[in-house]
Amino acid sequence: MLKINISKVKALAQFCAMDNREALMIWGQPGGGKSEAIQQLAVDNNAELVDIRLSQYDSVDLRGIPVPMDNGLTVWHAPETLPFIGNAAFADDRPIILFLDEINSAAPSVAAVAYQLINDRRVGEHRLKDNVRVIAAGNRESDRGVTNRMPTPLANRFTHVEVEVDAETWIDWALDNGIHPLFVAFFKFRPALITTFDPASPEKAFATPRTWAKAAKYYTADVPEEVKQAAIIGAVGNGPGHEFLGFTKIWQNMPDLDNIIKNPLTAALPDGVSMSYAVAVCLSGKMSLKNAEAVHQYLDRLSPEYVVCAWTMAVRRDKALCTTDTFVSQYAKKYINLYR
Repeated sequence: MLKINISKVKALAQFCAMDNREALMIWGQPGGGKSEAIQQLAVDNNAELVDIRLSQYDSVDLRGIPVPMDNGLTVWHAPETLPFIGNAAFADDRPIILFLDEINSAAPSVAAVAYQLINDRRVGEHRLKDNVRVIAAGNRESDRGVTNRMPTPLANRFTHVEVEVDAETWIDWALDNGIHPLFVAFFKFRPALITTFDPASPEKAFATPRTWAKAAKYYTADVPEEVKQAAIIGAVGNGPGHEFLGFTKIWQNMPDLDNIIKNPLTAALPDGVSMSYAVAVCLSGKMSLKNAEAVHQYLDRLSPEYVVCAWTMAVRRDKALCTTDTFVSQYAKKYINLYR
């Protein structure tokens, strides 16, 4: 199957599940952002999200329970947690995403019931509402999690895709969600540390997009420094945690950015790759319509990768910067070939 980053996975889920009503199966390592992507997909579509962890279900939880009637026959009462026709707990006037998470961790008896739910959009006499879209997710068998091999008939009912973890996608998410710019600078410098997941490693803590999001929350907390350091290392692991904490010392020695903007042609240049990325990221955050020319004059004294890094993030934050004469006549003309 194809490996694509989480942003493209979300676009694929829109196309396959939301637009074409086909069941999609998303594979990926722990902490890769599968669940978060579906939550965002629901927000984008104003959809109701029904998050079902099949590893916690028994087959009766999907079918319901049999209840005898006065005429001697039995009727199955559908579970209230699933969006079947007739269940007034779920809307009819907007999309519903039925998210079957941890599907390959489900017991075989539950997977058997899932066959019909996914392929025929029903379980026994209970049918899914017409506005329901089905998406499933699970860890890969090679990840050594609690997984079962997906039965071939069930696998054939899905369109499959695998999540590829990459730093640039996490950076995009960080910029959109107010994450401290230190993390953006760090991953521009050390993109390989976005994930250190190794199923063969005995380490309990390891870096993933999810654990880096926790580390970002810990970093901005008002707690004693030793507590903060322990929390960050406990989230992302020893190696990545210590390397990040070392990078924070560079951040603390950041040159005066206001002085750089006032004296762009004479201000001292940063020393080393890590400091250069840190300065570029910080200047991108301070760039405005008024100071764009001064900021660019300083950036233009750096290596091209730092110039492009700063402008890319600045324009993402404020698209009006694209209209400045500095962007059009100085930046774009000189650095356009770096986009090709």
